[in-house]
Amino acid sequence: MCTGSCAKCLGGTLIPLAVFALLANILLFFPGGKVIDDNDHLSDEVWYFGGILGSGVLMIFPALVFLGLKNNDCCGCCGNEGCGKRFAMFTSTIFAVIGVLGAGYSFIVSAVSINRGPKCLISQNNTWGYPFHEGDYLGNSDLWSRCQKPSDVVPWNLTLFSILLIVGAVQIIICAIQVINGLLGTLCGDCQCCGCCGGDGPV
Repeated sequence: MCTGSCAKCLGGTLIPLAVFALLANILLFFPGGKVIDDNDHLSDEVWYFGGILGSGVLMIFPALVFLGLKNNDCCGCCGNEGCGKRFAMFTSTIFAVIGVLGAGYSFIVSAVSINRGPKCLISQNNTWGYPFHEGDYLGNSDLWSRCQKPSDVVPWNLTLFSILLIVGAVQIIICAIQVINGLLGTLCGDCQCCGCCGGDGPV
């Protein structure tokens, strides 16, 4: 099992994660599962498109590059044929870094939103804003009643942004693995095994 096979396994994992992130971010535009009357009433972080751009669209490119590396996977180390393969592995490293940045962006946006809480109609003064401070609502569900509208916006946003947070963290780990895998493939040739996805070691 060579580095190209490992990259294909990682790429295949990124695709469903990217789709999952896209869907989660799209659902955030419908707080509580309902269409909102005014887009200004959506939380600011929803418009940062962390799941759509960072963990979604931007992650498709590294995934496709990783999947394509298997076609170049051949254990002809130290020969002329290896130059093209090593360049392909180096290219995958660059895309893996892009993936880390995209997933990191989604992770940060999600973490900020979870800490800040959702934008809603505040029951105390009947105005739209952010009623929570420094994540105080996370450990005290009684505070959720501060949000009058949209209904169920607190658990809705918390669940979806938590999903994006986890997806972003997993994508960061996967892309970081490919950075190491790509560097090994670039420096040592295709016969350097990364040992993932059932790898049998150097061939």
